[in-house]
Amino acid sequence: MRTVVAITSTDLADVAIVGGGAAGLAAALQLTRARRSVVVIDAGEPRNAPAAHMHAYLGSDGLPPGELLARGRDEVQGYGGRIVAGTVTTVTGGEGQLRVHLAGGDAVDARRVLVAAGLVDELPQIAGVAERWGRDVLHCPYCHGWEVRDQRIVVIATGPMAAHQALLFRQLSDDVVVVVHGGAGPEGDDLRRLLARRVRIVDGPVTELVLDEGLRGVRLADGRVLDADAVVVQPRFVARSEVLADLGVRVVPTPMGTGEVIETDARGATSVPGVYAAGNVSDVSAQVLQAAAEGSRVGAVINADLAVEDAERAVAALAGDTAEHWDHRYADVGDRMWSGRPNSALVAEVADLEPGTALDVGCGEGADAIWLAEQGWRVTAVDISSVAVERGRQGAEQAGVQVEWVALDILREPLPAAGYDLVSAQYPAFRHDADDTAIRALVDAVAPGGTLLVVHHAFDGEHRPHGFDPGDYVQPDDVARCLGEGWTIEVHERRSRVRPPGSPGPDVPDAVLRARRST
Repeated sequence: MRTVVAITSTDLADVAIVGGGAAGLAAALQLTRARRSVVVIDAGEPRNAPAAHMHAYLGSDGLPPGELLARGRDEVQGYGGRIVAGTVTTVTGGEGQLRVHLAGGDAVDARRVLVAAGLVDELPQIAGVAERWGRDVLHCPYCHGWEVRDQRIVVIATGPMAAHQALLFRQLSDDVVVVVHGGAGPEGDDLRRLLARRVRIVDGPVTELVLDEGLRGVRLADGRVLDADAVVVQPRFVARSEVLADLGVRVVPTPMGTGEVIETDARGATSVPGVYAAGNVSDVSAQVLQAAAEGSRVGAVINADLAVEDAERAVAALAGDTAEHWDHRYADVGDRMWSGRPNSALVAEVADLEPGTALDVGCGEGADAIWLAEQGWRVTAVDISSVAVERGRQGAEQAGVQVEWVALDILREPLPAAGYDLVSAQYPAFRHDADDTAIRALVDAVAPGGTLLVVHHAFDGEHRPHGFDPGDYVQPDDVARCLGEGWTIEVHERRSRVRPPGSPGPDVPDAVLRARRST
C-alpha cells in the first residue's frame, strides 16, 4: 500500500520526483541519504504492473515488481523522504523554484525536478493482445524469455524490430515463427539470418489471438491458426513527458524508431535547467535494474548540483548579497540598525533640486526616503531586505508621510517602471557582474532632465570592510565610467563624511557622484 502524505504549499523541497518506480525511488534513496528533502509523487501506474515477476535484477530475480517498489518506498521514507499519491499534470517555473502541479489542485515546490514517470506501451490493435500483455504476450527476451524457453513462439512483425526480436527469442526456443502483420516483412540480411536459424516466415495479417483460459494460438486473415504458447509484439514506446510540455522540454525519437523519449545529456539533465529525467522516460531499453541504476546515478548528479548551489549561496550570504543575509542582519540588531537620520551627502546634494519623483535604491530602514518625502518628493523606496522595508513603512507612518515601499533585489528583479527625477543610491552593496546590471538599472531609472546621485565610502587600499574587497562592489567611479552621451557629471569627488550621531560605519571619506540626464 502506498503511503499518502499531505502537501503544503509553503514547502520548498530540494527535489520533487515525478514517478515512484524503480528509477524514481532509487534517485530518492540516493538523495534522502544525502539529507536532501525529497517528495516523490506517484500515480500508482507502474509499467510492469501486469507482470507477475521481474527478472535479471541481481539479488532479486523473480521478485514481484510490487514487492520491490514497496521495499523501496519503505527505505525512502526511512530516510525522511515523502511519498505522495497523485497524478502530476504539469511542471512550471524555473530552476530553483519549480512547481509540480497535481490533479485536484495540490502542488509541490522544489529546487529541482526529476521526471521518472516511465513510458506507455502502445500495443498493436489486435484482439487479445492487451488482455494477455505481460503474461504470454511479450516484447523483451531479457524480461520474460527464460520463462517461455522451448515453447512455441510467434513473433508478430509490425516494424523493423521484428527480425531482431525473432533472433533473440530463437536463442531460447527452436520453434519460432514470424508472421508478417504489415509491410514487406524481413528482407536482405535480416531474412537470410532468420532462414539460416530455421525461423519460419508466414504471411499475415493477424486478426486475433486465440484465447481459452490462456493463449492457444494466432489466427490469420485466411482463417489459419498458428499454435502458440507465447506471442511477441513490438509496442510503440511513448514517454510520459506531457507533464513537461509547459516547460518546453525536448522529446526526441528513439534510435530504432520505436517511439519517443525525453532528451537528456550524459548527466540526465534535460534541455530545461533544473529538470532531469531517468529510467524508461529517457531510455526505452532499460530494464528494472538499469532504470534503478540510472535513477541512483542521476540522484547523485542532482545532489552534486545542489551542493554547488548551496555553496554559492553561502558565498553570496557572506558577501551580503542575499535577502536572507540582510534580513538576518537587520533582525539581529533589534529595533534599528542605522541612526534614523538622512545621509549628509544626500541632504547637501538635493538642496538645490526641485522636488519631484524620487527613487531611493537600497533604502535600508528608510531615513533618506522619509526625509525626501518630508521635503515634498514623491518617493519610491526599495531594498533587498523585507525587514528593512517594513521598518521604513512603520517610520513613514509615524512621520505622517507617504512613501511607496518595495522589497526587491536590484540584481535579479526589475526596478519599478518609471522615470524618476531623482535616483539616489546611498552606500549601496551592489556586486559587480559582467552585465553591469546594477549600474544599468540605476541609469535607466532616471527620467530626462533627472538627477542620479550615488554615494559610497571612499575606502583606501588597506581597509576591507567585513573582510571583503570594496573593489568587488559598484562604486561611484564605476557608474561615472558607464555614463555616455546625454549625461553631465556635476559632482564627482571625495569629501569628508559627517556621520549622524550613533550611526555605525567606518570613519572614511565619501565618494560622491551626481550627474544629470539631458532633457
